[in-house]
Amino acid sequence: MFRILLLISILYSPLLMAQEDFLWWTQIHNWDGHTPWNQYMTISTSYMGPNSLPVPEVGKGRIDSSAELEIAGSFNYSNGDQTKDFFMRAFLPLYNNKVSVSIDVIPYEWFKTDTVTRDIRAARTRSGSGGAGGDIYFYTDFQLLSDRQGRLDLLFQACFRLASGTNLRNARYTDGPGYFFNVSAGKNITWNKAVLRFYAMTGFYAYQTFDLDHLQNDCFLYGGGMDLIFNRWIISQSLAGYSGYLKIGDQPVVYRTGIRFSQKRIDWKFTYQWGIHDYDFQRFRLGVILHGVFVKAN
Repeated sequence: MFRILLLISILYSPLLMAQEDFLWWTQIHNWDGHTPWNQYMTISTSYMGPNSLPVPEVGKGRIDSSAELEIAGSFNYSNGDQTKDFFMRAFLPLYNNKVSVSIDVIPYEWFKTDTVTRDIRAARTRSGSGGAGGDIYFYTDFQLLSDRQGRLDLLFQACFRLASGTNLRNARYTDGPGYFFNVSAGKNITWNKAVLRFYAMTGFYAYQTFDLDHLQNDCFLYGGGMDLIFNRWIISQSLAGYSGYLKIGDQPVVYRTGIRFSQKRIDWKFTYQWGIHDYDFQRFRLGVILHGVFVKAN
């Protein structure tokens, strides 16, 4: 009889420990015993991981002329969260650069948060560390106008995000779909032996939440920037953000700068991102871009 009881205790001890492990969470957040735990979370950039609801890149008004495959690694840092990730992007222009399709994803990230950040986000892993797979984004671009006879380049972009991200319980990804639409305009200006390209973007961004009164957050999307193009170098900087109507830390603004060095079949790219408002992270990203045609400024 004693052996049977010992065997039962060994088999069920992991389950009992797992149940006891959530006592700390119920005490900190005063769980009422019946409300789903995700109702205690805030779905916005101020209360999630750095890759959950990113500010879209600023459109530059035109479709590049070569297919590309980008592979990069990133380090995201804030006072309470350190995240490393692996990024991939594939881009394909079609119909003489009138249309393009692309996809990007962070296949996996590794994170470590302190207890203060863990509790602000209502995360449920006591250690505050772990890993997660990212959301998949699908883009389609349409060239509306090209820079001819002094006109601006004008581009329409539609993007849909699949609910493929994992580890909602630790506020890494939202476990919900999203989408955005934007129109961007761009113009090249020759300056000595270099080219300055100015561009701006405006659009609409929406994503699902777990708030029973507001199941979707609708946001105004905006941004602008400039590229300096000379020889094989492209130096970029931009400012972008979106403004959610719920006002729960959902109005992020980020500054981005980057350097790209182009070669015949491979480019090197380094970017830095600084969160200015409702986004506490800095991001450093280094990667390579494989392509079939060398892209030159028009």
